[in-house]
Amino acid sequence: MNALAAPSEGFPATSSPGALHHAAIADMGSAALPAPCLSRAGEVGSRGEGVALPVSVYCESPSDAAERDALLDRAMGPCWKKKSSHRLRRGRVPAHGLALVARDGAGGLAGTVRLWDVAVGERGGDGRTRPALLLGPLAVDPARKSAGIGTMLVRTAIAEARRRGHGAILLVGDPSYYQRFGFSADKTGCLAMPGPYERHRFLALELVAGALDGACGVLRAAGRMA
Repeated sequence: MNALAAPSEGFPATSSPGALHHAAIADMGSAALPAPCLSRAGEVGSRGEGVALPVSVYCESPSDAAERDALLDRAMGPCWKKKSSHRLRRGRVPAHGLALVARDGAGGLAGTVRLWDVAVGERGGDGRTRPALLLGPLAVDPARKSAGIGTMLVRTAIAEARRRGHGAILLVGDPSYYQRFGFSADKTGCLAMPGPYERHRFLALELVAGALDGACGVLRAAGRMA
C-alpha cells in the first residue's frame, strides 16, 4: 500500500506529501516490534519544540490491549467506556485491519485509533441498511499531544478504510478538528446515535460519493462478536 505520509499538527511537514519516511524508523530500538503493516511511517513534531520525532503506525495486536487501555484512561479519563459510541463497540471486535496503534522510535505506544462496523439505517423507507464504519476512540499519549500523531492515525485509518472498499466513516467528535479530514454533519441529519450525544458533533465522511444518500435511522452495531 502506498499510503501518504501525514502532515503534522502545528509543525511543518518534514517532506512533501506522499513521501514515506522509512529511514526515520530504520532503527526502532526494539527488535520485538512488528513490521509496519500499513507501510506508513513519518516524522512528527515533539510537543512545543518542533523537533522531529519518528513514529510508525502498526496494526494492533492482542499484546497491545493493556497498554492501549492504559493510554485511553490517561488521555480520556476512566469513563471513556460510558460514551454513547461505546454501545456500538461493546462485545464486538474492530473492523478487519482497522485497529491501529502509533509507536515512537523507542517502541512506546504514542496513540491509538479503531474503526468499527456499523449499519447506518434505511434507504428510501424500504427497511434495508448499508454498512459503514464508526471511528473511535482516537487517543494520543498526553505527553505527545499537538505533535501530529492524531492526524497521522486518522489519515492512515481513512486511507486504509478506502483501500479496503468501505463507503463511509462516521464519528462523534470535535468538528473543528475533524473537518481537516473532510468530516462534516452534512450527511448525518437523518441519522442518530443509540445514546446521548451532541448532534453538531455527529460527523461523516463519504469514501464513496453518495454512500450515505437517503440514510436514516439509529446506528446499529454490525461488527463481529468478540
